[in-house]
Amino acid sequence: MFWGGGRLGSELEALISDYDPKRIDNASYRLRVGPEIYVSPTGEQGDPHNKPKTLLSDGEGFTIPAGQFGFILTEEQVRVPMTAIAFISIRAGYKFRGLVNVSGFHVDPNYEGRLIFSVFNAGPGPVHLSRGEPCFLIWYADLDQPTEVEKKAGFNSIPSHLTGPLAGGLQSFAGLLSKINENEKEISARVGKIEREQAVIRWASVLAIGALVTLGVRECSSSHPVASPIQAETNSKQPPPTLPKPSND
Repeated sequence: MFWGGGRLGSELEALISDYDPKRIDNASYRLRVGPEIYVSPTGEQGDPHNKPKTLLSDGEGFTIPAGQFGFILTEEQVRVPMTAIAFISIRAGYKFRGLVNVSGFHVDPNYEGRLIFSVFNAGPGPVHLSRGEPCFLIWYADLDQPTEVEKKAGFNSIPSHLTGPLAGGLQSFAGLLSKINENEKEISARVGKIEREQAVIRWASVLAIGALVTLGVRECSSSHPVASPIQAETNSKQPPPTLPKPSND
């Protein structure tokens, strides 16, 4: 059975570090963004590759771009008794902006320490957050009997084995659009260059053909001279040749 706000309030001191009863939200408690975050690189120009983890000062903001992952360490340390199990989520207002919890949805019995929320921005634009912002929720529920498990230590920082697979960068929609635009510009430049080269070849071909035709006409003129009009007229006025007379012998 899930704990109500009354029981949650009565046991907060043993469950949540630096607790504030004002952050009880009906049957849940609001957890805040803590001192360390990591946001995956987008692959866009100007965005550094292999981003380091970022330590936040109080109230310092950061951004999770559209299509990118983030690891967020909680401000509070939480404890889950062996007689209970906890469930975690993101508040609805942040979900409506596209932020999705992909780190899992429960906390095991006998867990103690900070939590790491793995989030993905599935929205159309960046999500802006800041340290101390109460954007996560935790619920407690009873087990039918205590669970004898070893104590599970929580996190003091974001481990490198979580950030390593994301260090190469994830292609966001903005990054893909940027690459498409770059490829389109490159293709347009290449097409323009090819068209200019083809135009030069066409003009060179026309000039070459014209030169060949001119040379051919000149060659024909020199090998077959045409009689002048005066010579042609003189030749036409000459009497026809006289035929020999037949002999009577």
